[in-house]
Parts: sequence; C-alpha cells; structure tokens
Amino acid sequence: MERFIVASLVLLLASAAAVEGRMGRAAVFDNSMPTNHVLTGGDELPRICDQVRFKTICQGFRKLPGVATPRQLLLASIRVASDKAKEAKLRVEEYKARTHASGPMESIADSCRQGYDNVVQSLEETRQLIEARGTNFDINNKASFALTSAGDCKTALEDFPDIKSPFAAVQQNVFRVVDNVLNIAVVVQQAEAHQAKLLGPHGH
Repeated sequence: MERFIVASLVLLLASAAAVEGRMGRAAVFDNSMPTNHVLTGGDELPRICDQVRFKTICQGFRKLPGVATPRQLLLASIRVASDKAKEAKLRVEEYKARTHASGPMESIADSCRQGYDNVVQSLEETRQLIEARGTNFDINNKASFALTSAGDCKTALEDFPDIKSPFAAVQQNVFRVVDNVLNIAVVVQQAEAHQAKLLGPHGH
C-alpha cells in the first residue's frame, strides 16, 4: 500500500512542478522558529510545510502512511527523495544503454549517475543517524551534501551548453524533493533542540 501511495506522489510532484516552478530559487524558506514554540505533533506539520521552498510537495509528504509528527515527516521526505534519486539513476543508466552514449554525453551521464548515487547514500546515512540519535548531529551538513549531489547532473551539463538535457524533468524533481529534505530537517532540528532545552537534562 505504501508503495502505491509513494508512486502516486509522482503525479503530485509533477503538478507541484508546474505550480512551484514559477518560484524558482526565490528565498521563501524562513528557518527561524518562535523561541516559545515547540513542534510536538501532527498539528505542526502545516507550519513546517509553510516554511519550505516547495510547499505542495511537502504537503504530499504529509499524506504518506505513518506521518503524524515532525520527525516522521522528515523521515518520509528522506524516503521519497531517496526513491526519486534511485529512479533518476535508473533513468540515466537506461538512457546510456539505449543510446550508447559516447563523448561528452557519456561523461554527462556518468556524472548524473554518480550524483544520484551520492544522493541515495547521503540520505540513507542521514536516515540511519536520525533513527539512532534523533536530529542531534550535523544534519544540515548531511542534507546539504545530498542537495549538492542532486545538482551534479545540471552542473555537468553546464559545461556543454549546446547539449539539451535528456533528464531535465528528472533533475528538477530530484532537486526539489531533496531541497525540501534540507528545509524540513533544519526546522525539525531547531524545534527538537529547543524542546530538549526546555525539558532539561532529566526531561527524557
């Protein structure tokens, strides 16, 4: 059932791309949290999604099974982003095999494949750390590396401006879901750190 819902989210991502694409890289993410506010449960999920860049995609994460808390929203976003990166890597490999890519296109395809592989690896490491330690680690650095890797395909293509990307839609989708992972992670980490401070050393 979960696979079906995750697969359905692909359609949501496509529609979100049309709506949110007009936003570009505008700075709509505000990672500041009210100092007297603590994220505790499902009621806070809309507040989190209001603070990310691609809001419609974040709202899609909220509809996934088992998402009732900010931490679960973060883990769901990681799972979806990882699945999208795996799909992107497969698309690149299929393209390379089908077209027998050579020369610059072979180099581009290899960069794209490696970039998406790095996204998957970084997100999996992030997920494991969250499961083991919560968000009490340098989650921003981990998620930022995943976001940088998500842009490797675009970077590789920039070296060859005359070549039109055969992966444009895939590149955009992966970048957006990973960007949301980073934004959600920052908000949740700030909130959990604030909550821990309020509870004190004996709060757990």
